[in-house]
Amino acid sequence: PPPRLAIRQESPRHADALDAVTSHLGLGEYSTWKEETKVQYLTNELHSQRPLIPKDLKCSDAVREVLDTFDMIAEVGTSPFGAYVISMTRSASDVLAVRLLQKEAGVKEHMRVVPLFETKEDLENAPGCMELLFNNSWYKANLSSPPQVPNVGWSPHQEVMLGYSDSAKDAGRLASVWGLHKAQEALVKISQNHKIKLNLFHGRGGSVGRGGGPQYLATLSQPAGSVQGWMRVTVQGEVIDHYFGLSSIASHTMERYTTSVLQATLKPPGAPSEQYRVIMERLSEASCDQYRKIVYETPMFVDYFRAATPDFELKGLNLGSRPAKRKQGGIETLRAIPWMFAWTQTRLQLPVWAGVGAAIQAEIAAGNLATLQAMYKEWPFFQSTVELLEMVLAKTNKRIAGYYEKLLVPGELQSISKEVWDELDRTMDGIQKVTGRSELLGNEDNSNSRLAISTRVPLVDPINVLQANVMSRLRQEDNPPNYQELFDAFAITVQGVASGMGWTG
Repeated sequence: PPPRLAIRQESPRHADALDAVTSHLGLGEYSTWKEETKVQYLTNELHSQRPLIPKDLKCSDAVREVLDTFDMIAEVGTSPFGAYVISMTRSASDVLAVRLLQKEAGVKEHMRVVPLFETKEDLENAPGCMELLFNNSWYKANLSSPPQVPNVGWSPHQEVMLGYSDSAKDAGRLASVWGLHKAQEALVKISQNHKIKLNLFHGRGGSVGRGGGPQYLATLSQPAGSVQGWMRVTVQGEVIDHYFGLSSIASHTMERYTTSVLQATLKPPGAPSEQYRVIMERLSEASCDQYRKIVYETPMFVDYFRAATPDFELKGLNLGSRPAKRKQGGIETLRAIPWMFAWTQTRLQLPVWAGVGAAIQAEIAAGNLATLQAMYKEWPFFQSTVELLEMVLAKTNKRIAGYYEKLLVPGELQSISKEVWDELDRTMDGIQKVTGRSELLGNEDNSNSRLAISTRVPLVDPINVLQANVMSRLRQEDNPPNYQELFDAFAITVQGVASGMGWTG
């Protein structure tokens, strides 16, 4: 059968559409209501047989675009479509709003609605959000198990998407993966209590900073009950060729997917001890605090980021399917892809490891090194987290990143550089102590990765040197006569670095 298309829209866009409707009806602005009021209103309208949205509704072009999307779904039918994914889902009303907009457009067989929880705060709120939905009699009665999804286990069916990119940019890698792990545990428990089949959709990226890494390892580290014979993941465009470029490679990739899902279903990992959970919670909190201290609280860090990386130059390339920012503002408004993309180009990859070193060193200082080493050996989740960090650190190059800073970072920002380098040193030292190895990727299991990195990544060094010099000339010269030649050279270096590193952003 032909592949089904997903539709994806941010939750505020749906709220804007309902604002237009409720304002037209003299009910005030929907977006200003309390969550309880929103849920009650949406539920009543979902039960109602009368139409809600007038055909001649006066609204902005942005609202009209949202309403036209639902009209298109009603006209075409849902057979060409898979899921309607709601980005930045924060509450139960975000999900009910999409169900109501489908109903009002006349969609006969509703598209399955998939909430996407992305930031650290949203992941923490995800279980409560789904609990409220499952307790809503209309919502639970109208859940179904679509024919394209294998009906393994309970019915009705609920799909939930988990975002790895934004949670990592928001809180750092370590806090992100632990938050995702806990959210899955809670969602599994809630769905079991309500006798609902839960399917988790993992929005992982190509790079480790956005949830990427070996799929087999990632699947086996999922909490018990979160893989039930079925699993959905994203495969980023930048790595499709790597995993599916040849039929033999594609077959091997699907074999890895299949065996990992079967193993995780039939022999799920045991629950970690309470001691391990307590330490992991402390690691998460400490790493998040340190990450946010560096990224969000350091004065002029935004200026440092834009000076030390090709963030500005990358915006001039015709890359990606979405804007670099959701709205105007600082790093908090920057999308996760360009954020990670820029750091990858300089070989520093700060978003992956920032905060980890401080957290691990604090536990070591508290006398918990032996426990950390036991966690690494006995707990698949912690082991996969550490080994992915280890792989990224092996690709990180202080000398190359320092060359960018020497050429591009003004003197008044050099103090930030020292804080960044200190955290990187702490992280490398901490990871080596946890694994008990004197070098990164020093065990036999990682010999292939070590060989690949040692042979391929050094070939990227001259490309980085060229890129840094081209960036310096582009920034220093006011509209140089050979601007296009310089920018074309920059674009080629971006491709070269991405190929050598194995991912973009």
